[in-house]
Amino acid sequence: MAINTKRLLANTLILMCDEKSLRKITIADIIERAGTGRQTFYNHFRDKNDLIYWIFLHTLAGERKLVGTKGYYAYLVKLHQEAQKISRFLMQACKLPGQNSLTEAIYEQNYNYYNNYIIKNFGEKNITEEVEFALRYHAHGATNVYIQWVLAGMPGPPERQARFILCCMPKCIKDYLPLGIETEEGL
Repeated sequence: MAINTKRLLANTLILMCDEKSLRKITIADIIERAGTGRQTFYNHFRDKNDLIYWIFLHTLAGERKLVGTKGYYAYLVKLHQEAQKISRFLMQACKLPGQNSLTEAIYEQNYNYYNNYIIKNFGEKNITEEVEFALRYHAHGATNVYIQWVLAGMPGPPERQARFILCCMPKCIKDYLPLGIETEEGL
């Protein structure tokens, strides 16, 4: 059975956040606990922030197939449920400042996801000036609200968070997504 080294390093870092501040965890700490070498780490990640982003991307954003089968609402619910499972890690990761930070990565992930989804399913011509503005606006808002939700201790059920996100999404973006939820508010 092959070992998934990226997953091993990610799980090691997540578990270490229960014992030590993420700011104080070094690459040397991670590789020692994981039982790997420094070069093994650098074969997979540029630095600790790259590993943090990989955890976000693969633990939280990995449920995208739900968009096509159950709708965007189901994807958002699952994303928030998965975040709750690694809350201590995320709370610390969202506080790390600087270049290549998780906040920056979440924004890029949000923007690129919507943009690529529209292009893939409807064509590049649909990225009008209005849609481009709405994508950037929504990606900034969604990122900031997500970070605030994490830092507040993830209050409220994931279903509520998903509904709020969809209620606030600009219509010119909603028009392209299979929402998978109907409400009295007219999502």
